[in-house]
Amino acid sequence: MSQPTEPPTESQRRFGPFRATLRRFRRSQNGATAIEFSFIALPFLMLLAAIVELALMLWTSQVLEESVAESSRVLLTGQSKAMYTGTASANTAAFKNAVCANAPGLVNCSKLTIDVRTYASFASAQTGTAGSNPVQGGALDTTGFGYNQPQPGQIVVVRAVLEYSLFFTKWSSALADIGAGKSALVAAATFRAEPFT
Repeated sequence: MSQPTEPPTESQRRFGPFRATLRRFRRSQNGATAIEFSFIALPFLMLLAAIVELALMLWTSQVLEESVAESSRVLLTGQSKAMYTGTASANTAAFKNAVCANAPGLVNCSKLTIDVRTYASFASAQTGTAGSNPVQGGALDTTGFGYNQPQPGQIVVVRAVLEYSLFFTKWSSALADIGAGKSALVAAATFRAEPFT
């Protein structure tokens, strides 16, 4: 003989379906992956953006290095004497155009500064370039940059300084060394000019 059941109370009638739904929701695993991903989505996307930012900067730096090395070959062999025959400023602009021609796409030539200096020895080249560092005190200083026509057997130091704008300026401050959202990419080539005539 079954015992008589008590009629449901007012709260059981009102919240009973809600409690049953809540129990089913607690046991269900549907959508757990989406919720877990929502916790890590923002850090993951920020890390991905940092990787892209750094990769673009390193790629631009590598392209600039290769362009300076390729453009400096005419200085090494003495062909520059026939190519760059104008004033120092005209030669600087012409050599800058040669560097830009070898670095299409990634290098913004309007923000590129070129410096070609000659020295008698490698020791004096080291001292001279250290004294004219383009990044000083968190700012870009390219005053005194220009073009000196290499002579046979001289030590030649070619530097190209690119003011590189960062895309994600809020968190990439570790890459910025010349102000907010900007970094200086410096490419250099040092060599002894051949004994050309």
